[in-house]
Amino acid sequence: MKKIFSFAAALLLACSFVRPAEAVDALSVIAGGAAEPAADTAASADQTAARDEIPQPYVPSAADAEACSKRLAEIERILAELESLKADEAAARFGVTAEDVTRRVENLTLLKNAYPRLINAIGRKKQDDADLARQKGDPSSPELTLNDKPPYKLSYYDSYIGNLDDIRKQIDDAKEGLARFDSYAAASQKLVEEREAAWRLARDNYQKEQNQKTSWQLQGAAYLLEIARAQLILDGFEKERAATALAKYELQYQRRGYLQKYIRENLDLSAESFAAQIAALNAEIKKLEDSRPALNRQLKQAEAAAETAEMKYAAVADDKDKGAAQLEMSYRTAERDRYRLQLEQLQETLVLYAGRKRLWTLRYDLARGAVDETTIPAVVKNMNAEIKTLENNLLDVQKDLLSLQSRQSSISKMLDSETTEAKYLPGLKKYSSAVQASIDSCLSYTAAVISLSAQERAFAGELQETYRTVSTFDKIHAFWKTHAATLLNTELWQSGGYAVRLKEFLIALAIIVFGTWGARKLVHMFSWVVGKYFKFDETSRRTFDRFVFYLAGIAIFLTALHIVGIPLTAFAFLGGAVAIAIGFGAQNMFKNLMGGILLTLNRPFRLGDVIEVAGVSGTVTDLGVRSTLIRTFDEKEVVVPNSQLLDNQLINWSLSDALLRVSVDFGVEYGTPAKKVKDVVLRIADANPKILKNPAPWVYFADFGDSELNFSLYFWVNQKIASGMKVSGELREAIQEVFAQEGLRMAYPHIDVSISNAGEKQRTSQLQNL
Repeated sequence: MKKIFSFAAALLLACSFVRPAEAVDALSVIAGGAAEPAADTAASADQTAARDEIPQPYVPSAADAEACSKRLAEIERILAELESLKADEAAARFGVTAEDVTRRVENLTLLKNAYPRLINAIGRKKQDDADLARQKGDPSSPELTLNDKPPYKLSYYDSYIGNLDDIRKQIDDAKEGLARFDSYAAASQKLVEEREAAWRLARDNYQKEQNQKTSWQLQGAAYLLEIARAQLILDGFEKERAATALAKYELQYQRRGYLQKYIRENLDLSAESFAAQIAALNAEIKKLEDSRPALNRQLKQAEAAAETAEMKYAAVADDKDKGAAQLEMSYRTAERDRYRLQLEQLQETLVLYAGRKRLWTLRYDLARGAVDETTIPAVVKNMNAEIKTLENNLLDVQKDLLSLQSRQSSISKMLDSETTEAKYLPGLKKYSSAVQASIDSCLSYTAAVISLSAQERAFAGELQETYRTVSTFDKIHAFWKTHAATLLNTELWQSGGYAVRLKEFLIALAIIVFGTWGARKLVHMFSWVVGKYFKFDETSRRTFDRFVFYLAGIAIFLTALHIVGIPLTAFAFLGGAVAIAIGFGAQNMFKNLMGGILLTLNRPFRLGDVIEVAGVSGTVTDLGVRSTLIRTFDEKEVVVPNSQLLDNQLINWSLSDALLRVSVDFGVEYGTPAKKVKDVVLRIADANPKILKNPAPWVYFADFGDSELNFSLYFWVNQKIASGMKVSGELREAIQEVFAQEGLRMAYPHIDVSISNAGEKQRTSQLQNL
């Protein structure tokens, strides 16, 4: 029994994968071999079963329409016999579920629908290839296809551009389709690979266990794989068709492009012809403008009628009359919307005509050399922006058109329906006429938008071709001129109705910078001359210098604003900003600024004075508006904010004179004669030329220290000549050297410790007495 089943299963696979209809009855194949096979088929199947070979799934042909037709007939025969059985009966016969039978019918139906598409695609590909070959082999000159002879009018050229733009759109659609079908083919290829793997798995399962279930699964995997392969072939055909269509459209565009150039080179751009064409265009514009009053009247009437219809509909109480009233209201509303749309599109059409007139004028000016060719990029940029606007308008109109067409379709269905009552037919027809009028208006406006868009796109291309002939030097010069002008005209701010631009600001800034530099030189020379004449000291001269310079700076600033025409009101907004900055973030800066002014007026010190403030001692080298510069005795430059000079205690060692008393402290060992120490130290001081003789230096015996005798040497120096710190160092070196020569010893801290043993002797004596 097992041998008989194996033979039947092998026969099933062989017949279903390799033209089963020619060998056995299709129903017998699906049932698992219930019918008697032919002798030669049985022998072949027996040999296949003996070798355990599984036939490969059917591979659809991508070039043989006849083979596809035969396979289609086989699929239809199998599907017909399978559908003749009930789902439960078929499931019982095949040993599967009813759902499995339903899925098998669906897969066979997909195959049945795929093969006619394959057959049509094969024939269509042959036709497309033949058409492309015929177009490529056409030796005729393109200009011979033109019915009119040169010279051509601008209106003729515009209409030809419209036809050429249609081909351009077809090229764009073909490119989009090619990319789309390429992605489809990639997805189909992936699906084929997945289903090949699924079929191999079903084959392995069948080889392991041959029964009705594994046979059914193997046959189902083969059908699914065949469906995927058919879809892959169809996607390939669609991809090739899109590529062929793209080649055809590009060839047409090339030939039409040649004709466009031929017509453009033979345009009649004489002054008389141009004036006549502009006059004709103006006549069309005037005709549209003259139709506006009538449309306005019709719109008012339609609005009144729509309002009346709405009131009647709201007042109807009987349901029988409700439908007629609603239909009347819809018709009147459609009429109102129609006239509104026509008025809007009339105005937009006038704008389009003005754009066409502008294009014609620009083309005429370009032909007679009245256009600066270096400005072409800016013109093209504006045209591209207008093209984008037209495309957006076209999208909006297309949305309205789709809505109107959907409404018209609904009305047509109601008119064609047998259930529509006769009394509603006249109202529906009027409603349909109003909607159709709106559709016609949208179509007319759409055509005008497409035409102008095509003209601007073509003329932008012409301008770019012309711009290629401009020299590189002229392009760079124009680029710099345009962008520099744009940059210089950039508004920085505006206030009081006056705008401050970068150009005026830079001019004013240059006047201020160079004026300040020149004023600094002149003011410095002026203050030097005045200082010499009035015998100013350095501090007074610098104060006078800064005061005059600040006055000159204010004058230069106001002069710069006057020269460039910037009123002070343009800086009005800065007043509040300055006040806020002073109130919050610039308090210290403002405080230091005021401190500098007060120090300049009060003059608690002068340049060159030795001062001490906030722990910093040194010579004043500069008195600024915000800070004061002090050079310390170790040659460090310290910047002290002016506010600290006012807020802290300030010691001026040079306010009345330049004399400075300095002290040097030292100590000697106990036992050293004090008078000898004084004589030696005074002799050392007298030997230093930097120490003043009057007031004379003197030595003070300060104190008896723990391990030394403390002395202090006091002397005076002129700070303009010598530094007290340096002289102190020199004296200490001299004292150490002379003390060594005179046998005087410098003291150092030490402690003398004495240990007594009296207590120990007393205890020893007491022990002996015992």
